Amino acid sequence: MKQPEAPRGTIALLLLYFVIIILMWGNVYMTMLSRGATQ
Repeated sequence: MKQPEAPRGTIALLLLYFVIIILMWGNVYMTMLSRGATQ
């Protein structure tokens, strides 16, 4: 059995997934700041 080579597509998808999550959290954070919910 030969070793499967590192899947670049999977790594790219993971990076994209993390970027989307960070952008979503940033959006929620900015919305809360603009509403003055964080005091």
